Amino acid sequence: MEGLGFNEILKRLEYFCAYQERCEYDVLEKIKKLGLEGPEKTQPFIKRLQKEGFLDQKRFVDSYIMGKVSIKKWGVNKIRAGLIQKRIKPDVIARGIMEIDTDIYQENLRSLFEKKIINLADYKTDYKQKSKVVRFLSSKGYTAEDVYDLF
Repeated sequence: MEGLGFNEILKRLEYFCAYQERCEYDVLEKIKKLGLEGPEKTQPFIKRLQKEGFLDQKRFVDSYIMGKVSIKKWGVNKIRAGLIQKRIKPDVIARGIMEIDTDIYQENLRSLFEKKIINLADYKTDYKQKSKVVRFLSSKGYTAEDVYDLF
């Protein structure tokens, strides 16, 4: 992508950020794809996007968590892992997780639990069946404590 000027790259990044909430890590990856490397070249874009409101870490975390809880029905462990992959600071992750609506979270857990046990008729007495339910809910990111409260 040689030959792109600052304003052209900025316009592409603005569109990239306006289309969907992005985090700083996503934008840095996009900048790399456009052919720029190194903090001295990437930071002016990051600072400008933050200043103009295209890039906001708190807004990204809120959007990410809301989508993963309401649409994907993920638990806190999987959400935390996803945000860590996006290089979000631990204190921002913790704040975002604290703001999860517990009623929706518990309803998601309950519905996933019921959906799984429909196919497992002997889950109450059979250890293997119970362990399948526990593994399924753990893979969705729910804590062991949350899962065992269902039994």
